[in-house]
Amino acid sequence: MSGPVRRWRPILLLAAIAAGVTWGGWRAWDVRRHRRALAEVQEDMDHGRHGTATRKLVALLARWPDSDEALYLLGACERERRRIEAADQAWGRVPPGSPFAARAIQGRLQLQMERGRQADAERIVQAALEDPRIESSGLPILLGPLYCYQGRLEEALRLIEARWDDLDRAGEGDSGEAINLVRAHIGLQQTPVSIAVIRSTLDQAGRLAPEDDRVWLGKANLAIRVGAYDEAARWLESCLRRRPADLPVWRARLDWALATNRVPEVQEALKHLPVEGSTPALVERLAAWLAARRGDDTAERRALERLVAADPAAFAAWDRLAELALWEGQPTRVSELRRQKVDVEQLTARYHELYQRNQPIRDAVTMSHLAEQLGRRFEARAFLTVATAAAPDRHDLRRDLARLRRTDRIIDPTGRTLADVIGAGLDPKAGAG
Repeated sequence: MSGPVRRWRPILLLAAIAAGVTWGGWRAWDVRRHRRALAEVQEDMDHGRHGTATRKLVALLARWPDSDEALYLLGACERERRRIEAADQAWGRVPPGSPFAARAIQGRLQLQMERGRQADAERIVQAALEDPRIESSGLPILLGPLYCYQGRLEEALRLIEARWDDLDRAGEGDSGEAINLVRAHIGLQQTPVSIAVIRSTLDQAGRLAPEDDRVWLGKANLAIRVGAYDEAARWLESCLRRRPADLPVWRARLDWALATNRVPEVQEALKHLPVEGSTPALVERLAAWLAARRGDDTAERRALERLVAADPAAFAAWDRLAELALWEGQPTRVSELRRQKVDVEQLTARYHELYQRNQPIRDAVTMSHLAEQLGRRFEARAFLTVATAAAPDRHDLRRDLARLRRTDRIIDPTGRTLADVIGAGLDPKAGAG
């Protein structure tokens, strides 16, 4: 290295250090200025000055175009001003990797719901779930109310279970949010959303977005629920033309076919529905229904016995078992079945009584035991998680919890359908299974 270069090297190094200090100082000053500007915007928003806040945010974004917080706040301001398209555009610009991404997605979903666009709302969340840059563990539960309005109760329950599982894996299975989730799980089954509320929601959505096929699906499920089967068929046909392979539509089609006693249509629907994620109780309920339609009392009785073992609160199954036993001249068996049904009714009443008392931590052990006796394994596991957190030295509770960790959903990676699993029930000429 030449002498002049060596002499200049310390100076160049010093210049680089000085430049770094200068840049760092300017950057810190710029960050502070950015934070002050956002604080002023937030103050305007807190006092209802959303027009003023919007103008400040537009100016702020001209200087700091990558400010994801400013984009989120701009969407919030535009929504307050009822500028729906502008709000959606602002929230849509929030980067997927931003800590504000989930809140922006929630805002966009709510906008679509207010506009009756239920299919668009669902697509927004589904797209976010497919983007690995978005922290999405809390997003699916946002679809819960939407599914309830569409009559997709089973899917809403699965969303609750999945969100609780996320919290449990994070060590928060006994948190306030987790407890609220399990209570929602119970409440939705005990008291589903009323027909009046669903009808009002769907009618409004239908006026705002008449071509939304998720609104059509909601109307189909509502029609099935109230016994308007011809109307339900028309809506389902429209849904299938729009989405021929859509699982929620085929589930509704199955419900319609079961309600109208149409065996070929039940068989067709089963071919479109995967066994993966179904419950053993559902499989046995369908197997019993098909066996009854082909007059196979033995297969029906066996399926019903498996059904009440998996879901003791399937009261209609107990009644049908007693009816079959009566026809077969087994009065002792009839009395036993009726007594078992009464026992389950009493357990159910006690469970609902504790639910209404709303002291989930104090009652966690009892509710867990009751839930397991009633075949409600998810709720049993959730309450036992609360109980073990409250009494960490109870080894018996930990042992029971380990036993309940297994899911009560069918795990089947082979891609089989319900038709494949039920098998012989699809062939009227098949013998007893």
